[in-house]
Amino acid sequence: MQSAWSSPAMGALALAVALASAFPAAQDSAAKRPDLSGFWVNQYTPNLSVALGGEPPFTAFGAERWRTVDTSKDPTAICLPVGPSRGFTAPFPFLLVQGADTIGILFEYQSIWRAIYMDGRTHPDDVAEYPYFMGHSVGRWEGSILVVDTIGIDERSWLDTAGHEHSAQLRLTERFEKTGPDRMQWTVIYDDPVYFTRPWSITRTFTRGKPDDRLLPYTCNENNKDVEHLQPHQPNLNYKHVPEPAGTKPPPKPPGPDQNLESR
Repeated sequence: MQSAWSSPAMGALALAVALASAFPAAQDSAAKRPDLSGFWVNQYTPNLSVALGGEPPFTAFGAERWRTVDTSKDPTAICLPVGPSRGFTAPFPFLLVQGADTIGILFEYQSIWRAIYMDGRTHPDDVAEYPYFMGHSVGRWEGSILVVDTIGIDERSWLDTAGHEHSAQLRLTERFEKTGPDRMQWTVIYDDPVYFTRPWSITRTFTRGKPDDRLLPYTCNENNKDVEHLQPHQPNLNYKHVPEPAGTKPPPKPPGPDQNLESR
């Protein structure tokens, strides 16, 4: 005679109990995630090399583009939108709206928005065919840290005000970590084999705005009234590129895995 403990019914019951016991753990994990929502003020960084402590590890091509950059050709001068890097280093605040499946970021700068998909999706196969200035972003939680992977960023954007450029192959890996009730640390890794010989990163700090702060309207065409009179300006013509010695080790990366989110 078959034991009652080995019957299909008991097996189903055991599975149900196991699944039920897993839900509180998942709920506890979600409950520990910080609420990043709110009005945040950037740490203005017009030149990424200042935060890095020197120029990025340029390829020969990237170094020549930096040496000859003409700041009168700033894409924002003709009202092209910024990308994530410049959006988070410009002197304008942003509003973060956190949901379970999507995190929205509303930038005062150019009144542009960004969506971070948190529902487990991967980047679309045709993302390179339809680049967007903010790119396509997917995220996940590593404990209390939000990790975001972004590709498909329009190569017409600049990484900062100074004119550091990038290619369509740029990949950003960002980590948002709340370090206090009114402070959030943002660490970003830049990975672009066309412009840089290896990935490199910077860390900035966002501070919470005042309770009555609000995003103000920004209409680019009203602000840029004298574009036709911009004069060529190439401040880096004396820049001398010195490649890193072979075998140079990159600086330590932020804690936690940094593999592509698509492999998760």
